Amino acid sequence: MDVDETAVVAAPIERVWRAFADHADRAEWWDYLFLEPVAGGSLEERWTDEHGDPVMTRGFVTRAVAPEVLAFTWFDDGQAASTDVEIVLTTRGADTEVRIRETGWDRLPDGAAMATDHRAGWRVHLANLCRHVES
Repeated sequence: MDVDETAVVAAPIERVWRAFADHADRAEWWDYLFLEPVAGGSLEERWTDEHGDPVMTRGFVTRAVAPEVLAFTWFDDGQAASTDVEIVLTTRGADTEVRIRETGWDRLPDGAAMATDHRAGWRVHLANLCRHVES
């Protein structure tokens, strides 16, 4: 039931890393995410659910190895447990492969449904990342 999404970005790995790690750069494509890209750094994502209600997702960075790995744990307010996200960047010639894995769904009573929602969300984020970095 893990979420596992991959995209290839037509840009060097350092450029893709900067799109995740640099606040101003990230704000161009994921403006509601605050992230300190260092181990122990905090994460906050403020978004609106399908009913128009505000939601706060919180977490912390568990691993940051520039320009290859960014990992964090996060959970929505009121969620029973967190999930774990690992973003791995790999050079593929002149391009960069971005692989996002999110695990821990078995810790949540509605994990299967949430995994489906997150899979769709990660696809949107990856498309936004590609558009931003490749433009």
